[in-house]
Amino acid sequence: GAQSVGPGFYDTDVEQQALRPLRTTSLREMLEQGDPGPQSEKERRRRLLDSANFLRDELPKRLARRLMDLQFLPYIVVINPHIQRVYQAYHNAFTALVDSSPIEDMEANREFTALLKKLIDQHAPMVDSLASGLRECLRKPIVGEQLRLDGFLDNMLRSRISRRVLAEQHIALQQAREGFMGVVCTDLDLRAAIEHAGRRTRQVCSETYGMAPEVRISGDVQTSIPYVPAHLDYMLYELLKNALRATVERHRASRRLPAVDVRVMHGDLVTVRISDQGGGVPHQHSDEVWQYGFTTVSPDAPLGGQAPLNFAMQPGSGAGQGSTMAGLGFGLPFARLHARYFGGDISLQSMPGYGTDLHLTLGSLQKHKGRAI
Repeated sequence: GAQSVGPGFYDTDVEQQALRPLRTTSLREMLEQGDPGPQSEKERRRRLLDSANFLRDELPKRLARRLMDLQFLPYIVVINPHIQRVYQAYHNAFTALVDSSPIEDMEANREFTALLKKLIDQHAPMVDSLASGLRECLRKPIVGEQLRLDGFLDNMLRSRISRRVLAEQHIALQQAREGFMGVVCTDLDLRAAIEHAGRRTRQVCSETYGMAPEVRISGDVQTSIPYVPAHLDYMLYELLKNALRATVERHRASRRLPAVDVRVMHGDLVTVRISDQGGGVPHQHSDEVWQYGFTTVSPDAPLGGQAPLNFAMQPGSGAGQGSTMAGLGFGLPFARLHARYFGGDISLQSMPGYGTDLHLTLGSLQKHKGRAI
């Protein structure tokens, strides 16, 4: 029989919300919101209620646009069970937000904030679902090689970053934290961030391969910058994971693993260079590494849950929850999307036969305060 294409597929509410113009905010507004200076309790409440009502109005429009994007996909993608799971989760979130009442007091704000937290948790595995669905569709004979989904995935994932930043900002505003303006850490210690990501990556590498190279840090190690810690952690983790995996797979037989070198360079922008001796990327694959779904892992390899994508946005979650070192082919392009979202970039310099340098440039949140979110 015909397969169902999911709930609300022809929902006119979705179409109507998708047609409404977005009200963007900016990093500047977020920073000001996070540090408004001295204010009365009445002003603080008004600020929180304004923030909650902005999200109640804004998030359904953004979800509706992604639901429409999903509806426009080729049928073979739409009916994939992983993609259907994403559609279902987005539609459930859309309905919950549209059905919520205007937030007029602090009790309603507490309920709305709890709803946001619940939706963030429910959507944590969605990148994995997108990746798994894409992987299955790309492997379909004839059709797979015709699919061009990178533009769709860029939109889906950029919008996801944006929605998460907005929701997490509102959650963070409920409680003032020393050294933070909402979700932005005003003085993020880069060395500590790299060490933390390095420990987690080495742990997963050891669990996967039984060995892990050392991660050495040098350069302008005293550098600190304003940044969103969870997003930096995700990018560092993904880049280090690539470097460690390549190193182990190239040198495993010798049992002597060369270290992965991380150098911090602080000029007009901050750049983190991650250098490995993992053999480099073959010249014919140098552009493909930025395509969603490209992976050097065998298509039949068992994947398990790719924990980095699940817990990257939840600071404090531990590694090793069924983590895999590779397989879904989302790591580099999604990490680059994060970097670019905050005004930076990621580039790759391969030396085939020797190793790879990955350059993570961190955009200055001060210079990019006007960037729309």
